[in-house]
Amino acid sequence: MAPARYANHAAHPIAIVGGGLGGLALAIGLLKHGVNIHIYEAAAEFSEIGAGVAFALNSTRALGLIDQRLLDGYKKHATYNEDPAMSAIFAQYRWGVDEKKEGGKKTGELMFNLEDIWDPEAAPKLGVRTRSCIHRARLLDELVALIPKGITSFGKSFEAAEERDDGTILLRFADGTTAMASALIGCDGVKSKARDIVFGHGVQATYTSEYAFRAMAPRAEIEAALGSELAFNGQLYCGYGAYIVTYPVERGTFTNMVAIPLEPNQSAEWTHGEWTAPATRQEFLEVYRGWKPELVELFARYCQPLKWGIFHLQHEESYYKGRICLLGDSAHATSPHLGVGAGMAMEDAYVLSNLIAAVSGPADIVHAFRAYDAVRRPRTQKLIKCSKLHGMAADFALEGVGDDLAKLKATAEECFHLAWHEDLEAELEDAKKLL
Repeated sequence: MAPARYANHAAHPIAIVGGGLGGLALAIGLLKHGVNIHIYEAAAEFSEIGAGVAFALNSTRALGLIDQRLLDGYKKHATYNEDPAMSAIFAQYRWGVDEKKEGGKKTGELMFNLEDIWDPEAAPKLGVRTRSCIHRARLLDELVALIPKGITSFGKSFEAAEERDDGTILLRFADGTTAMASALIGCDGVKSKARDIVFGHGVQATYTSEYAFRAMAPRAEIEAALGSELAFNGQLYCGYGAYIVTYPVERGTFTNMVAIPLEPNQSAEWTHGEWTAPATRQEFLEVYRGWKPELVELFARYCQPLKWGIFHLQHEESYYKGRICLLGDSAHATSPHLGVGAGMAMEDAYVLSNLIAAVSGPADIVHAFRAYDAVRRPRTQKLIKCSKLHGMAADFALEGVGDDLAKLKATAEECFHLAWHEDLEAELEDAKKLL
């Protein structure tokens, strides 16, 4: 364990608001350095919403840098492309519909493979493959296993915080209780209340004019419908105004499927009160009429009766204010088109935990937050833009690209190279120079 200067001078713990993937990863990083923390979680227990999450090299690398035990736990549950020949391939891009030209390609035909052409040794060094997937609940289990008992308060819905002149922060919760902290880190997601303190109410997540249908199909059925190559290896089916991504999870026992249409009106607003809205099987079938029949029929059979609005948090505001800082979706929620949302939170956790451990105490934590913001905000905000760009490209809706496969592949490679090959240790060293 590295010596922690912060821990030697803090009368109150650092409060981590939110016990999701990002908050727990940060907690593990800080605990490794001996920093006193307390987690406040609104739910009655640790839980995660959603099914599969895809991790690329930046994500798995960050897990190991936070704590090798976390990467080891992740590997126990990681699901890879089943075909060994696809170990370096992140996804196969295919035609979801027939190409709109005489004699063009047909639905289901291969466009190209997106593979790690920049650093083929990166994945073997980590003991993983270029693409790996995990059920969110399994990843949460591995995180929770590294959290000691007694440092989490459940049923604490965060409402507000007040910085006091004596260097402490008073936290207020919906149940009327309060708590004291030396600093506060908001890991409370895209609907973050901590963000309102840091940014004010002027910075809110905005609708990207996209929404998602979701389904999870068992192994036998998806293999019968699509064959083993398509069922058990990551696929991205592109079309005019929509795409579908599929990938195996739970060691291949299920395939996670997400279908994301683009609103015809790019300035469309999400008019539903919640960020999900009821959806029917017929609505899905209408949107994906003319797509690969076997895929559409299978998806429709297991399609959840909801659609999820897709929002992102594109802005230029600092990720901290005083002794209050933001991590993960609360700072930089992104669309899912690069599969880097959870990975960005893991990167945040690695950098921020090390910077906090490096400062001398609570009075200097603002320097850690400032250095964190200096290196993390440019990267994460750029990835938000790249994610939207890649989504538009997969929809054949990106100006100057359309359904030109050479340009589509170049766009995908540019976006994923940025996502996958950040030198996190160098990033941390750059941040430490700013302390």
